[in-house]
Amino acid sequence: MILKDLTRLPHRGATTPCEREAAELISQRLLEMDAEVRLEPFRTPKTYVTVVYWLIGGLVLGLLLIRVGAWWTPALVWTYVVLAWLYFNWRYSPVVRFPVQHTAHNVVGRWPATAGEGPIKKLILMAHYDTAPVSALYGSSQRTFRGSLIFSLFLMLLAAILGTIEAFGAGWPWLTYARYGFIAYFLLQAVTGTIGYYLHGFTNGASDNATGVVAALETADRLRQDKPADVDLEIVLTSAEELGMLGAYYYVEAHRKQWPVGKTAAINFDTLGAGKLTIIEQTGTLEVLRYNNLATDTARQLLQKEPFKATAKLGRWHTADFDSAWFVRQNIPILCLCALDEKGEMPRIHRPEDTLDRVDLAPMYQAVALAEAVFRRLSVAL
Repeated sequence: MILKDLTRLPHRGATTPCEREAAELISQRLLEMDAEVRLEPFRTPKTYVTVVYWLIGGLVLGLLLIRVGAWWTPALVWTYVVLAWLYFNWRYSPVVRFPVQHTAHNVVGRWPATAGEGPIKKLILMAHYDTAPVSALYGSSQRTFRGSLIFSLFLMLLAAILGTIEAFGAGWPWLTYARYGFIAYFLLQAVTGTIGYYLHGFTNGASDNATGVVAALETADRLRQDKPADVDLEIVLTSAEELGMLGAYYYVEAHRKQWPVGKTAAINFDTLGAGKLTIIEQTGTLEVLRYNNLATDTARQLLQKEPFKATAKLGRWHTADFDSAWFVRQNIPILCLCALDEKGEMPRIHRPEDTLDRVDLAPMYQAVALAEAVFRRLSVAL
């Protein structure tokens, strides 16, 4: 089973040799399923550590230089505040193109449409196969993650406002004290957010997200054997999701103009190794992303009936985001499936304990069954 093959690797960190070995394993499985297989390379930092250091480093540098008296010092601060607001609200931020860049790969398999009287329909299955750096921020309750992130973003905004006032001549001593307080806080956040990676490296990622990869592959295997002739079925296993869903971003940007408008839908599988199968209705940090679309609505309808009524629930996730965010932003119908426990959390993610021996396979197989049922309906409804 490919779940065991993927988790035998120590990790699947983006751009690493282990990522390339995982891509080969996935590609081989897709070839066995008679898919047209391709690797799509893209450039990315190795981890979000690079992004965090650029954001905090640029912000701190600007604050340190505020009293230089030049116009560009507050401009530097504001630049990095804007970059951070984009990045942590899960929009594309140019900071992800800052040095140092490496090459990662999305793995794509396709079973093209063969005939059909009407327009071709595009159905996409997706999951990320890269693993996250270990993070101390996930050691406590995940429910505080969004609040702490919003708090930090507003402190960045306040630091930029007060720094600008100080740069243009205000001589109040408390402004200087506040500025150095902000600098200390942001540096502490940088250390707290990245020290886990230096101590432990990458996670094994059994639940997050080897289970999602297996669910996507199994669903594709079921669908491709008797899919309607007018359905172009594609599966994309993305990398660099843990850096800000970058693999999915580049995949969507590269292909969305080729997809038939009003005839395209997708399902995303992410972290299905513990808890109850969950249909995601809402994500986002300050900016809320709502999954009000045909694919999610179809899953909601199925949730009212057996066997899904007993095995799945509706939920929200505001601790980071999913690859599916880019589809929501482009108004492409997408269903996002994960597993959440009774607290609304994903147990052991981004922790060294995310290993195969801790995985519950039930949510993964339930996700496959629900996804297959949703796609059968979408192949008619689109």
